[in-house]
Amino acid sequence: MRLSKFLPVGVLVAPGRALPAPSKRVPTRNYSPDNYGPNNNNYGPDYYYPNDNYPNQDTSSSSSVPYQDSSSSSSYQNDGSYLPPTNTTSSASSPGSDPSPLYLPRAVPTGLIINSCTVPGIVALTFDDGPYIYTSALLDTLASFSPPVHATFFINGANWVSGIDDESTPYPSLLRRMLSSGHQIASHTWSHLDLTSASTAQRVEQVTLLEDTLQRVVGVRPRYIRPPYATCENGCLEDLEGMGYHVVNFDLDTKDYANDSPQGIQTSVDKFNGELGRDVSTDSAIVLSHDVHQWTVERLAEEMVKTVRERGFRTGTVGECLGDPQSGWYA
Repeated sequence: MRLSKFLPVGVLVAPGRALPAPSKRVPTRNYSPDNYGPNNNNYGPDYYYPNDNYPNQDTSSSSSVPYQDSSSSSSYQNDGSYLPPTNTTSSASSPGSDPSPLYLPRAVPTGLIINSCTVPGIVALTFDDGPYIYTSALLDTLASFSPPVHATFFINGANWVSGIDDESTPYPSLLRRMLSSGHQIASHTWSHLDLTSASTAQRVEQVTLLEDTLQRVVGVRPRYIRPPYATCENGCLEDLEGMGYHVVNFDLDTKDYANDSPQGIQTSVDKFNGELGRDVSTDSAIVLSHDVHQWTVERLAEEMVKTVRERGFRTGTVGECLGDPQSGWYA
């Protein structure tokens, strides 16, 4: 839902950049973000709704019958976890192969934190904070595999670089290359602002400035977002829901940001290898890494792909691992 209510003109979001009067999206539900699910955090399995506010849940009954998604035979149980479709077939048929995924397209929810894939057999490699000076080499690495690897890039507009729309830099062409190569472009906000501590106006500014810039540069507006620092509290979820976003975190953190050295990156390789499952009929992963770190690009990315394919998984985008057709990735 996108409801027009203009922000004050002239609010500076990044040095020298004024917000170009985007429309403010009004949250559609009132959540109490004090409880994101079990253990009061947003790092649980699959999906969590704040304050146990599940879709279509009959609050007048204590029944534990799960919500049934009409688009497939899958369901959400009352603890917020996801029950995969009974007729979902794993798409990973042999090591190294990336056949077309066999799953039923389904609606991806908003107003909650998504931590895990809903389609088994897929590993979604994600890269945050770019583009940066190493991103081109990463795209080369992903394209060097047969079949090529499709990943998801959670983009900042001005974080490690001054602005992704400056045609005198390589970044606009890198973004266009990402899109044309089949990667998914998603939002990580304009300048990596902590959305939990931000006001509603600041959240809208951060999101819409990146949206408008990506629309100009590559012609798309993402519908997926990862909040900086993986935190989205204090009204953040309801604001992002009002803007129509699917909020995605991860369930496998490589901690590459702490291991960016020729020797240290082995720690991230070992962590990935140790935490990735081995059963393609049930296991999957959304993996956190960063294309702004040299050794993620020079070593970790290749090692992750090798492990994924050796174990019989297929690589895919976040949208694919959530059963969302490409038409649903962008507004």
